[in-house]
Amino acid sequence: MLDDLFAFAGGGFPEGHSFQNVAAVPMGVALPPVWLLGSSDYSARLAGQRGLGFVFAHHINPRSAELAMQIYRDNFSPSAQLPVPQAITTTSAICADTGAEANLLASSFDLAWLRLAAGRPTQFPSIAEAQAYLYTARERMMVQETRARLIAGSPQTVRSGLCALAGRTGADEIMVTTMIHGHAERLHSYALLAEAFKL
Repeated sequence: MLDDLFAFAGGGFPEGHSFQNVAAVPMGVALPPVWLLGSSDYSARLAGQRGLGFVFAHHINPRSAELAMQIYRDNFSPSAQLPVPQAITTTSAICADTGAEANLLASSFDLAWLRLAAGRPTQFPSIAEAQAYLYTARERMMVQETRARLIAGSPQTVRSGLCALAGRTGADEIMVTTMIHGHAERLHSYALLAEAFKL
């Protein structure tokens, strides 16, 4: 698939290839920088070998983040696109005025991930729905494990958590996704985060 992308971008396909007569449009437009997003060491190694940017999905697989980022850097080969490795770590974060409020907002995140893990994905639950849900002891353990994907708390707590994550993974950038049921609360979380980093 990656080779096909670069072939469409200008390298062309070999004689007899099923895409030989297919042209990407608009024509004559340079391919933007290519980054690979992954949650395992496979894409880390591939991105490094091809000299591409790499994004590790910590919000999907927090346990492998540090190893994957190291594999990417260890396998990096300079390319026309990148002379040196460039890496981003993505993570989930919920920022609120207080840690207690952040934990309340995160209850929706907890239930959403629990349902996803059980193969029962639904519309993102509200706080009221999450608070009313009767967790089994096993589900409570699963929620505790899932919290490793999330940095939640006051602005200072989240800032510290994100800086620590960047330090552990050696990320050049951190990309944050905020899964909160209410739109206003989600915007407030991003605003607090921006203030915490003086953006």
